Amino acid sequence: MRTTAHLTLVTWLVATAALAAPGQLVEGIVVRVNDRILTTADMRQRAAERAAETGIPVPPTAYPELVQEAADELCILERAAELKLEVSNEEVNAAIKQLRDRNNVPDDATFEKMLTGMGLTLDDLKARVRNNILIQRLLQREVGDLPITEEELRQRYEREKSSFMIGERVHLEHIVLPVLADRSDLDAQLAAARRLVAAARASGDFLTLAKQEVAAGRGSGGDLGTLLLTDLRPEVRDAVATMKPGEISEPFTSSAGVHAVRLVERIPPTVRPFSEVEKDLRERETETRYRQHLDSVVAELKKRYIVETHPELLATSK
Repeated sequence: MRTTAHLTLVTWLVATAALAAPGQLVEGIVVRVNDRILTTADMRQRAAERAAETGIPVPPTAYPELVQEAADELCILERAAELKLEVSNEEVNAAIKQLRDRNNVPDDATFEKMLTGMGLTLDDLKARVRNNILIQRLLQREVGDLPITEEELRQRYEREKSSFMIGERVHLEHIVLPVLADRSDLDAQLAAARRLVAAARASGDFLTLAKQEVAAGRGSGGDLGTLLLTDLRPEVRDAVATMKPGEISEPFTSSAGVHAVRLVERIPPTVRPFSEVEKDLRERETETRYRQHLDSVVAELKKRYIVETHPELLATSK
């Protein structure tokens, strides 16, 4: 069950499952909470959407957890119904607009195509968004605000520093001289790159010479800024592996052409400062606390409701 406020479009889509009508009698009921049910078809759809979100198919070993999440959500929705909590059409439409804006969906046709690709209609989405808002509203009512002090965040920062590690970075200036598809001009471009490197080493101004080549239409490049070493093309990464700041590489080749780089600065691995990750830490801590409180709320609801789960039906369904 997820409670983070800032949800991506796919996360919203999987946050609540489509609910069958109360009292509907069908085979393959995987989850039941009082008169609310989820069938094998509902759960297969949920698994498909989870796979779309993560890019990884949901393995059978994860079915029990998926089913348990669904049961927890139905318990919360049942409690929301008891309390007569409501969500207006205006709130649903506003939430959908926010999702579209956040995911840069340009028009209705693109949006409908996205939903169709996930096996959803606009009405399906509206139902799920409505349920998600209900869940958030109930959690706010049952759990309330969860004040978190800066000291608590700093303690979490110390515990999780490794997750805020930034790998080695390099500041590069770069030029690439393109070669023809048949690479018949490779030798000529290598010779041109060697002349540029020699001139840059003599003048100490690699960037100016690179910009002149770009302006003349003979290459592309310039100041690349600071980049993670792991984000570089393998050929560039290998070239700068042993370089020192201020050094200019020998020309080297890739599928893009003939390259040369100047290493401006090498920045060793470091940890992002607390000020940069405070917001992320607060979201993590809030999520953790909501999860803990939610578990307690759901456990109490399960004592009052008729709750049945059958993950084995999902495992054997086609």
